[in-house]
This record gives sequence, C-alpha cells and structure tokens, in this order.
Amino acid sequence: MKGERSAPAFPVRRHAWLPLALLLGLTVLAYLPSLANGFIWDDDISLTQNPFIRSAEGLRQFWLTTETPDYWPVTATTLWAEWRLWGPDPLGYHVTNLALHLGEVALLWAVLRRLRVPGAAVAALLFALHPVNVETVAWVTQRKNLMAMLFFLASIYCFVRDEPKSRTGAWYGLSLLAFLLALLSKGSVAVLPLVLLGLIAFARRIGRRDVFRLLPFFLLAGVLTLVDVWFQGHHLAAAETIRTAGPIERLLGAGAVVWFYLSKALLPIRLVLPYPLWRIEPGNLLWWLPLAGALGLTGILWWKGRAKGWTRGALAAWGYFCVALIPVMGLTDVYFMKFSLVADHYQHLALIGVTALAGAGWAEWRRRETGLLPPAALALVVAVLGGLTWRQCLNYRDTETFFGATLRENPGSAMAQGNLGMILASQRRNTEAMAHLEEALRLDPNSAETQSNIGAILVGEGRLAEGVAHYEAALRIKPDLFVVHLNLGNILLQQGRLPAAEGELRTAVRLKPTFAEAHGLLGDTLARLGRTSEAIEEYRAALRLKPDLLEVRAKLDRVQIGRAEGGP
Repeated sequence: MKGERSAPAFPVRRHAWLPLALLLGLTVLAYLPSLANGFIWDDDISLTQNPFIRSAEGLRQFWLTTETPDYWPVTATTLWAEWRLWGPDPLGYHVTNLALHLGEVALLWAVLRRLRVPGAAVAALLFALHPVNVETVAWVTQRKNLMAMLFFLASIYCFVRDEPKSRTGAWYGLSLLAFLLALLSKGSVAVLPLVLLGLIAFARRIGRRDVFRLLPFFLLAGVLTLVDVWFQGHHLAAAETIRTAGPIERLLGAGAVVWFYLSKALLPIRLVLPYPLWRIEPGNLLWWLPLAGALGLTGILWWKGRAKGWTRGALAAWGYFCVALIPVMGLTDVYFMKFSLVADHYQHLALIGVTALAGAGWAEWRRRETGLLPPAALALVVAVLGGLTWRQCLNYRDTETFFGATLRENPGSAMAQGNLGMILASQRRNTEAMAHLEEALRLDPNSAETQSNIGAILVGEGRLAEGVAHYEAALRIKPDLFVVHLNLGNILLQQGRLPAAEGELRTAVRLKPTFAEAHGLLGDTLARLGRTSEAIEEYRAALRLKPDLLEVRAKLDRVQIGRAEGGP
C-alpha cells in the first residue's frame, strides 16, 4: 500500500550473533596451524626484504610514486605499518591474515542475508573452511587478496543497503568508497560493477537510475585497471616475456580455467602451488570441449533460468562464478602465469558463487527433509573441509616444507625444484641441492637463474672452472643478470685479473646501482689498479647506501691516508 514501509531484507533476531560466533570459532580452529608458520617463497620480495616496506618514505612511495611494481597502496600500507609493530616476526602477519579472513566471512554472511539467499550461514561456513582459501590466508604475500575481498564485500553490502531507498544516500557513498579501497588493494576486484549489475537484473528490470548509479563504479574500475596494466607493463613485461599466446589459445585456456576451478571447489584435493603449466593446443579437439561446455551450460541456464526456481539461482551462481574469474582467465597476463595459468588464490572471489549455491541447496533440502540427515551431512562436510584446511596449513610452515609439498604433487615444476635446491644449498646440503638444481635445469634448460645457482655452489666448493662455465652459460641466456656479473667480478678480482674484473663489476653497478657491496668491490679493483680517486668515489657510494660496512670504511680510510702521504 502507498506510504507503507517495505519489510527489512532479513529479520532481526535476538540471538542472531550465535551462528556467527560459531562460524568464526570453527574458522579459527581450522586455521590454527597457520599461526605457527613462517614466511615462504616470495614473502621476502613483498615484505621481509622489500626496501619500500623498510623505508620511512614507504607510504609516500606507495601512494605518490610509480616506483613500486604494483599500485595497490592500501595493501602495502598495512604491511608497512605492521613491519613497525613486529618487524620480521611472522606471527603478527599470520594473525592479521586470519583476522581479515574472519572479517570477510562475517561480511559474506551479512551480504547473503541481506540478499535473502537461503542458507546464508551455511554458505559462509563452507567458504570459511574451504581448503582452496588456505593459499590466500596462510601465505602472507596474499594479503592483497584478503584486503580486496573485504572491501569488495563491504561495497556490495552498502550498495544493497542503499537499494531500497528512493534516492542515493550515504550507503551509496560508502559503497563507492569501499570499491575504491578494494581496487587499491588488488585489481582483480574490478569486476564488481558487473556483479552489481547482475544483482539488480536478478531482482528486477534494470532502469535508468540503475545505470546512473553504476556509472561511477564502471569509471573507477576502468581507470584503476588501466593504472594496473601500466604498472605491470612498466615493471614486469619490460623485463621478460611472460607468455606468447594468441587470441584462440587464450580463449581456449579461459574455458579450461572455469572447469578447473569448479573441480577444485567441488573436490578440493591435491591442492598445490604451482600447478603444472598447461600447453594449450588449438589443433587438438579436446582443448575446445571445455569452452564449448561452458558456453553450452550458460545457454541452458539462461534459457531455463528466466522463470523462478532453482535454475534461476543456479544461473546467478554460475554467472557470478564466471564473471569473478575474468581477470584470471589468462586473457591478459600476470607474472605468475610464467609458472602456471591457474592457482588456488585466483578463485578466492569466485568461490562465493559455489558456496552460496551449496548453502541454498542445503537450505531447500532441510526444508523438505525434517529429519537428522541434512544436519548430519552438513556436519560431515564441515568436518572434512576443516580437516583438509588444517592439513593444508601445515604445508606453509616454511619454504622447504612448502616446496617439498609442491614437488610431491608436481615434480615437473622447474621453479619448485630450483627453489628447493637453493634452500638446501643455504643449509650447506650441497649434494641434495645439486640434485634438485640439475633436475630444474633438465626441466628448463633456458633458466639463467638455475645456471647461476649451480655456478655459485661449484664456486663455493672451490671448483672455479666449472662454476665460471655455468656463470657464462647463464649470461648467454640472460646477459643482464646482476648476480652473475657481481660473482664473476669478485672471482676475477681474487685471481688478479683486474681489467676483466672492472668490466664485470661496472656492469653489476649499472644493473643495480643501489647495491652497496658492488660499489665496494669495484672500489677494491680500482684501488689495486692505482686509480685512487675513482676508488674513493666508489667506497663513498657504498657507504652512502650502507653506512654500516665497516670493512669498506676502513679501506676508504687507508686509501685516503695513502693518497695524503703521496702513495698510490
């Protein structure tokens, strides 16, 4: 009736917090092993050895410069702040990641209730305990996934809260702000405007007001996506080629990606990072079947889903699942696709579609079956998912454990073989290290890094000629490999081959002018060549970059005293 107030999207219950408390408690229990984990793989690049995180100027660099490899300053700001709270202690970062996961689970529950999705609590519980999410929660580097999802869900919640109003208000502004923060956390959430459009279309016919309300979201997504593409191209693509794939190959890969992620969502076993790298063959009919199947299922659901009923819900879930995967379908490249076209953390957003449909299906089953079978089945699924998540968290205990788990499922990963080899080498377990590195080189003969790492072990064992041969092989593959020029320069310096050493060390300084030790070694070379003024300049450059190099300071003093006394 006219003037009558609309009913709330979900009823307010006196004890509505109880299922949420149970949901969060079970999540904490499943993820407890992650709190004892350390750092893995590239956590050093993103955090522990990241000069921007360590720098007092880090916030300015994140927000106001193009120096960082990605423009995700919200995520970077959280890590920068935490570094000042607990430094290199991994516990604090893992606690924060788990807290963010709890936050996104609570928001997912609230969003699904607001949308009147049946079984919202069950859907949120399945998402919370799903082992596919371990890669996001237990790996500190994936903080960006958690931050982006949190603001993504907050934006949807605020947008839906604004939906019943006759005119746009504060909730709309909060939704737009949350979306901006999500984009500044990780760019894959740029699909949100399409998700909001789908939510409106599911509820009613799209009107002119809806177009105007969504326009700022599309503009934000477009602008920040272009910024992300520029950063990727400026910092990564210029350094090396990630993939060489034509449009047909990318399209076929996109079809396979959808089914791969759906299979892992429905049967989350043999989870690994990275998965084997696909070799897509357009001439093979089998590679066309996934794309044909995805298009066929979409057509059937679209035709059947026009009327109300379970097919309409299935269409919404399938549509969301596919849209959320668009940024990671391989239509464009990200650096990780050098190792694998798929990864569990890529479906963090998309998984919601699967768990929401499962929760709604369970709620319908519970409505029709009043016995103990639905609750018992749910308890069994929850126990299995929680156990798998607990076990998966143990694979992230440290880098050696992580790559060991990878190789059990994907022994053909040259990247994992090489990384595990270097970990063992750092522990002076050279025999084991060489076995992994040689296997990595067999799997990928064009890896300059593997050639360099083998060379370093051989040089460390005193087998200089063999080590130098591997260094030279590395430079034939990748002429601008800084560490090889540095190591070769050091070897030549020790052998007294000073002109050759100068050439290698000058190249090293050119490639990485902020590496203090390179300046110090070049200073040693110039001093021995009798070019005192140039040596002093290099020693001073090293000390400007790293004032605590006491040996370099002592050498500088000796050279300056020698020059003052009229010596060389």
